[in-house]
Amino acid sequence: MLFDFSPNTPLQNFKILSQCLIPRPIAWISTINDNGSINLAPFSFFAPVSLEPTILSVCVMKKSDDTIKDTLYNAKTHKCATITIPSPQDYLHLQQCSEEFARGISEASELGISLKSIHSNYPPVPSNAQCAFLCDFYDIWDFQSTTDTLLLELKQCFVDKRCISESTQDLRLVFEALARTGNDFKVLKDL
Repeated sequence: MLFDFSPNTPLQNFKILSQCLIPRPIAWISTINDNGSINLAPFSFFAPVSLEPTILSVCVMKKSDDTIKDTLYNAKTHKCATITIPSPQDYLHLQQCSEEFARGISEASELGISLKSIHSNYPPVPSNAQCAFLCDFYDIWDFQSTTDTLLLELKQCFVDKRCISESTQDLRLVFEALARTGNDFKVLKDL
């Protein structure tokens, strides 16, 4: 069966892509609200775009009231964001953070998610983060639709030292990551 990707069927397009492009990594993004609190939201339409410069893309749908999400606003306004790659133990908090909160409300504070700072120039991450990308705002691709694409330039990568396995030949990072497959979550690990 062939499915047409019409601009008139964005929800159908999303459903097809989210069930065919699997597994999808999850970007659990920390940004700074205007009041200084931390916005924490997950996105599974997330991918690298370029290595030089190192650009990551995040597809950000609008809120139910058709306004832009806090993550997009905050990244553009404050010029930075931190992306955590969530672990299996983050599953419940990740689900809770995906709910819509009023602008300026900190999901971390409301849900009791403890945070840690890994760099003073970037938003903090959940305290159990094993891998996080420290990013600067790069651009927004506005397609005049229900989604915008946030482009972030990766400046530094944090990896918990317990996840680093150094051999004489190469550097190997070992950790379990949570990913999306269709509407479900899966754990990614080595076979």
